[in-house]
Amino acid sequence: MPHAYNSNFNFRSFPLGQRGMAPGDVTAQSFSSRKVCLARAREHIANHAYAAAEQTLTRGCEQWPDLSFDSEWLTVLGHAAWRRHRKREAAGLLRRAAREEDTHVESRFLLGRVLVDCGMFDRGVEVLRRVADDADGLVPYRAHALSALCVAYAAMGLNKSAQDAIEKAAAFGLVSAQLLADEGYRLLRIGAFKEAEVQLAKALQIDATCEDAFERLAGVLYVQGKLDSAMEVLAYAIEQSAEHLPLHQLMGEVHVTRNKHREAAAFFKHAAEISPDGDNVDELLYLQGRALHRAGFSEQALACFRQLLERRPRSSLVPEVQARVNALGAPKKGARTRRLENFPRVLQKRSYCAPNTLANVLRYIGQPATQEDVAARILRQGSTRWPDLMDFVSEQKGIAYRLVKGSLDLIREMVDKGVPVVTTEYQGLSGHMLAVIGYDDAGELIIAQDPNYIEPVEISYAAFRKSWLHDDALCLLMVPQGKSALLPPAPEPALDSARGMLELLRVFNGGNLRLAAEQAQRLHELDKTLLTPLRVLAEIAIDAKAETELRGYCEAALKVSSDCFWARRHLAAATLLSGKLEAALRQFRQALALHRDDHLLVITVAELLIALKRKKPGLALLARALEEDPQFRRARLRLAQELAEADKPAATWHARVLVEFDPTDAQARELLTQLAGETAVREIESAAKKDTPAAKAKAAPAGTPTSGEEEFEVEEDE
Repeated sequence: MPHAYNSNFNFRSFPLGQRGMAPGDVTAQSFSSRKVCLARAREHIANHAYAAAEQTLTRGCEQWPDLSFDSEWLTVLGHAAWRRHRKREAAGLLRRAAREEDTHVESRFLLGRVLVDCGMFDRGVEVLRRVADDADGLVPYRAHALSALCVAYAAMGLNKSAQDAIEKAAAFGLVSAQLLADEGYRLLRIGAFKEAEVQLAKALQIDATCEDAFERLAGVLYVQGKLDSAMEVLAYAIEQSAEHLPLHQLMGEVHVTRNKHREAAAFFKHAAEISPDGDNVDELLYLQGRALHRAGFSEQALACFRQLLERRPRSSLVPEVQARVNALGAPKKGARTRRLENFPRVLQKRSYCAPNTLANVLRYIGQPATQEDVAARILRQGSTRWPDLMDFVSEQKGIAYRLVKGSLDLIREMVDKGVPVVTTEYQGLSGHMLAVIGYDDAGELIIAQDPNYIEPVEISYAAFRKSWLHDDALCLLMVPQGKSALLPPAPEPALDSARGMLELLRVFNGGNLRLAAEQAQRLHELDKTLLTPLRVLAEIAIDAKAETELRGYCEAALKVSSDCFWARRHLAAATLLSGKLEAALRQFRQALALHRDDHLLVITVAELLIALKRKKPGLALLARALEEDPQFRRARLRLAQELAEADKPAATWHARVLVEFDPTDAQARELLTQLAGETAVREIESAAKKDTPAAKAKAAPAGTPTSGEEEFEVEEDE
């Protein structure tokens, strides 16, 4: 049994025999046989020399051109491509290899892992389950397929299925570093960081070259703020696996957190050089350019951003990068950069963006608070609205506050005074709360503490202005009671547009649509630049199916701002109300191209496609939406309903997932009963009851720590 786990990592003390082997000799120019070529490539992969493995396979194919049709050659090349972060290419190679019925199980197993790594969880699960359920299959592949399923389920939020999968893997009696690394990932996903550390350290005691264990252990240390330990793990890991790109990227991110931006840029640069054609090279170039800018090397940063635009013109990062290029390419005299120091970096739990942000700001101004306490007061059906948030703030003692209509000038003024700015950004119709803690005029960037990330995020001024439109740039400012002079003066109540919007939203959210319409009209007359009154009127018109009025409100909003997303979206709804399905589909698709993460819009477009007898693209859209968000329940339910007759096994799988997500979901329960019988529903329901916190506490021995209930904060270096 390996020695006991110790959180004070010292990997240099590991026996030399456990370290990774040095890469093999220089790849031969020719080989005596195909078997020798493939064996040499496998040796390179075992030694983490992935570029050498690809070079070997290429030279083998030059000797025997038909080797490229060989399933083993495709499998080994797919493995090497995966490890060099060309995941989509790897998936294609492995699909070709697995196409032959008599192919070795290795290709199917690797294909499953690659699909999971690509975020294609449903497809990956389907492939891995076939490997795991093959009673005549090799035990090592079946066990590791189950541990890979554990990773997939955990990433999807199916905690019970993930635990079941890893327990089945362990039942084979095969203990490996990869199994422990996958169990560590499951624990990490549920927030059991201490337990994850233990499992991942044990994995490395078994095999001190396991790349997944290294990457996940460094990650779990990083999110807890144990930066020295994370760097020690990464330094040792890079020594063992110099070509494993994620290790270099994570090392760069740790250096960013330590404000060592020049060093961070070097690691991002090296990661991009490891795999110049990797799937995420655009992200690496972006991170490199951002770190160079933070380090004061604006010209080098500009060159890096331009390189990204040239190499990856279709990257989703292009708008943000183009904004940086425009800003850095036109230097400004007297440009300033300010950032609040020592602002709390606490990651949000569940959908606690607003509770987390409020708690962080209250801590910053000396009023201790936790996101759980705040959530208990302001969350309504899993989300937060401005009236509920302001009611909570008004009850806090010892603080002064102001709700205002924001501007970039206001942000600069408040940050200069040391006051964080609580506000919302919108992607489509999905809102997210964060705290603005800085700005950079040279790069034209807003610096914000987003509760989804440890390191503060940077958002271009242009992107931030667009994200503000939905709520008309409402901002909350809070300071200790004795520093109220730092806040902007309060306007006259009759001229206070922020107060007017708050009261309008309170009435509208309360369901009094007649009064809300009257208040919206008055507020619109008071300030015709406000979009919130028009949005409320448009949503009331949608509810009343008043197509003409709806179109008028949307067109008025677009005159105020041509970038107003909700107006474009609701204008398509007006076309739909008029019965022009094809025209509405075109307009909805245009809106979807602007914000692909708008869940309701995805459902609308898919439903229209299905209604217009274009079922295949409609189902494909739902499937793609699930790849982006496995917990998108409405898309999964709609997909299951449409597949119920054509593909019963697939429909049953989706229904099972839905019931595991929420055993009280009546539609999902009814569908699963129809597809698999009442017994299937009862089994999931019974498992869910056993998995409740109360049941776990009752079953756990005294003194057993609970998982996922701690908050972890990163402390900045002096």
